[in-house]
Amino acid sequence: MTAIPTTAQPLVTVVVPVFNDEATIGASLESALAQSLAQIEVIVVDDASTDRTAEIVAEYAARDARIRLIRQPENMSAFQARRAGIFAARAPYLLFLDGDDELDWQAAEVSLAKAEAEQADLVQFGIEIVMPNGTSGSWEARSQPKWAELVGENIVANLFPVGTPAAGQLWRYLFRTELLRAVYEQLPSDARLYRANDLPIAFLAAVTARRYASIPTKLYRYFWGRGGSDRAVRSVEDIDFFMSAIDSFDIITEAVHEAAYRHSNPQFLLDAYASARTSIVGIAMRRAFNTADPKLLRVAADRIRGRVGEVGMIRAAARCHPPALVQLAEDSNPVKLGERPVRSVLLTTATLTTGGISMVVLTQARVFAAAGLRVTIAVRQPGSDKTAVPEGVAFYEVTRGTLDEKLDYWAEICTREKVDVIIDHRVFYSKDWHAYVLMANALGIPTIGWVHNFAGRPTYDLNDMHGHLKRTFRSLAQVVTLSPLDVAFWKLRGIERTAYLPNPPSPLLLDHSGKAQQKQAPVGPIELVWVGRMEQHTKQVHALLSVATELRRLEVDFRLRVIGPDQKDYTAARFNAAAKEAGLADRVEAIGPLHGEELLAALDQAHAFVGTSIIEGGPLTLIEAQSRGLPVFMYEMPWLLLVQDDSGIVSVPQGDASALALSIQRVMGDPEHYKTLSLNALETARRVLEFDYAAAYRQLVSGDLPAEYSPLPTLDAAAQLLDLTIFFVERHAGIRRKLDKAQQELELTAPKVKSARKSARKKELAATPAN
Repeated sequence: MTAIPTTAQPLVTVVVPVFNDEATIGASLESALAQSLAQIEVIVVDDASTDRTAEIVAEYAARDARIRLIRQPENMSAFQARRAGIFAARAPYLLFLDGDDELDWQAAEVSLAKAEAEQADLVQFGIEIVMPNGTSGSWEARSQPKWAELVGENIVANLFPVGTPAAGQLWRYLFRTELLRAVYEQLPSDARLYRANDLPIAFLAAVTARRYASIPTKLYRYFWGRGGSDRAVRSVEDIDFFMSAIDSFDIITEAVHEAAYRHSNPQFLLDAYASARTSIVGIAMRRAFNTADPKLLRVAADRIRGRVGEVGMIRAAARCHPPALVQLAEDSNPVKLGERPVRSVLLTTATLTTGGISMVVLTQARVFAAAGLRVTIAVRQPGSDKTAVPEGVAFYEVTRGTLDEKLDYWAEICTREKVDVIIDHRVFYSKDWHAYVLMANALGIPTIGWVHNFAGRPTYDLNDMHGHLKRTFRSLAQVVTLSPLDVAFWKLRGIERTAYLPNPPSPLLLDHSGKAQQKQAPVGPIELVWVGRMEQHTKQVHALLSVATELRRLEVDFRLRVIGPDQKDYTAARFNAAAKEAGLADRVEAIGPLHGEELLAALDQAHAFVGTSIIEGGPLTLIEAQSRGLPVFMYEMPWLLLVQDDSGIVSVPQGDASALALSIQRVMGDPEHYKTLSLNALETARRVLEFDYAAAYRQLVSGDLPAEYSPLPTLDAAAQLLDLTIFFVERHAGIRRKLDKAQQELELTAPKVKSARKSARKKELAATPAN
C-alpha cells in the first residue's frame, strides 16, 4: 500500500500516550486519521509496551506519514508520554487521545474553528461515555460543558469550583500547545506519575489560560472500563499504586503557590487547589478501598490517614466516595466513653417538633443542663420549632451544603462548644449518621447511638437497614436501646457495646406530675382516647374503626376521640370519611393534634386510652395517659419495658379487635377492676418519674453504666426474637410479590403510554395550521 505523504504544517496535533493497548489502538488511530481536518499530525508515544502496540502503530505510520511514533526506552508513566508528545508537537493546537478511546470525525476541525474564532487557550467540548453494556452512564450528562466562555481568573474558578469533585481529564479539551508547554516547564522534567496524572496538568492549564470557550458537540468517545483503573485491590502494591494519585497532584503545589502571588484572590486559588486535592484523595480512596479483604482495607485506610489525616480522609470520602464511609465505620475503633471528663454534651436529631423523639431530646437537654453540663442541640433537617429549645441550650441547624460541608460545620460546632460526648437520636432512621460519628471520632469525641424503636422495625418495614446498621453501629462508643430484648437482638448481631435505658418522661409529664387522682369507673357513655401520629404503617390508626365496630356490636355506649397530626399515609379527614362510611361518625372522630393543657384536658375527660400500634420503642403518650390515671387497652408489644411490669395495661394479641373491644367492655363493667387498673397506671407513672435519669445518663456518658443494663442474650430471648421476626415477615407476606407485579405491569404499560402520547402529539401538530 502506498504511504500517504506528510501534509503541510499541521494545524492540530493529536497526542496519543499508549501502553499495552494492542486490542484498541487500531480503532483509536482510525478515528484520528478519519478527521475532517486533513492538516493534523498524530504523535503516538509508546511507554515501553510489552505487547504489539508499537508494531501496530508502526504499521499505521508506514501507511500514513501524519503518524509519528515515539518510543520511550522504559516505562515512564503517561505523564512523561504526554510531555514527550507536547514538546514534539508542530501544530499550534493540541488534542489528547487515549489509546483505548476514539475521536469524533470532526473533533479537530470543530474545536480548532472555535479556538481561532474566540482566540481561546483551551476549548472544551462534549463527550460520549460508552459503558460496557453499550449505554451511556450518568457521568456523561455531568461531564458536558457548562459555560460558553470564561476569561482570566474565572477559568479556574469555574472549571474547578471549591467544594465539588474535580474533573480534569485532558481529553475533554483542545489546548493551545504553548499553554501546555508552559505548564510542563513549571514541573520537574523527570517526574513519573502513574495515577491521576492528567488532573494536575488540567488544573495548572486552567490557572494559566487567559481565554476559555466551549462547544456542546460531543467530539470524544470514552470507553468506560477498558483501562485498568477499576481493578480490584489484591495486594499492598495495588494500594500504593492507587495512592500515588495524591503524589501526582502534590507535584503542582509549588507552582500553585507561585501563581497565588499573582492572583487577585490568593486564598481562593489555594482553596480551589485544596478542594481539587481532596477530590484526588477521594479518587485514591475509591480505588484503594476496592477490596473485600479487611486486612487490605485496613492498610488502605492507614495509608490515606497517614497522608491527609483522619479528618481529611473523612472529608474526601464524603465528597467523592460516600460508600467508603460505611467501610470506615465497619472497621473503625470508636473513641471510648470515659477517656476524658464530660462537661459538654451534644444531642442531635432530625428536627425539633412535637414528636416523641423531639420530646426525648428536649427532656434529656433539661436533665443534662440541670446536672450542670453544657448542652448543645444540633438538628440535621430544616423545620424545627426553635422556641422549644430550653433556655441556656445552644442550638444549631446542620442543614445546608454538601455532606462534606455539613461535616466541616459539624466539626466546627463540636470545637466551638467544646463537646465531650454526642448522643445521636437519628441512628435508626437515616443512612448518613455514621459520617458524623466518624468526624466526631476523628476529633476524639465518642458518640452514643440512641435507638428509638424495636430492633425488628427494619424487618417490619421490609428494608435493608439491618445490614447497614450492623456495619455502621461498630463506629459508636455505645448503642442504647429501650428494652433488654433489644439488647439481646443487637448482641446476637455482634454489637457488644449495647445497653438499655428508659427514655425520659416528656415535658408534659414532668410539668404536670402528681396532679392526677385515681379515676372512677364511668357511669354512662365511655370516653376513649387514642393519641399519636395519624400513621397507618406502624400506629395502625385505621384499626380503631375495627375496634369501634366491635364495641358497637357488643352494645357498648362509647365515644372515641382520635388525637394527632396528619401523616403522609393517613389523615384525620380520611379517617373521618371511613368512620362515616362505616356508620360510626356519631361514635368516632379524629380531631387533629392537641398540645399542653388542651391535651391534658382531653386525657382527663377520657376513661381509657386505646393503643393499636404494631411496633414501637417507647411510646411517651402511653405514660402520659397513665399519669392521668387512665387504664390502657392495647395490642401486645411484649418487648416494651413498660408493659412487662405494668399492671395498669391490658394487652391482647396483635390485630384482634374483638379481644380488645371485649376487654374494654369487661373492665368498664367492673368498677373495682377499673379502679385497680387506674391505680396501677398512676403507680407506673410514679415509677417512671422517680427513676434517677440524671444519674443513669451521667453514668452513660461517663462510661460507668452498671452491667445490669447490658445483659447477655438468653435462649428464651433468642426464641422470642425469632418468633417476632417471623411474625413481622408473615405480616407482610405477599407484599413483595405484589410490588414486583405492579412494577412489571408499569414497565409493560410505560412504552404503550409513551407511544400513545407521541401519536397524540403528532396528530396535534398535524392539525395545527401553519403560520
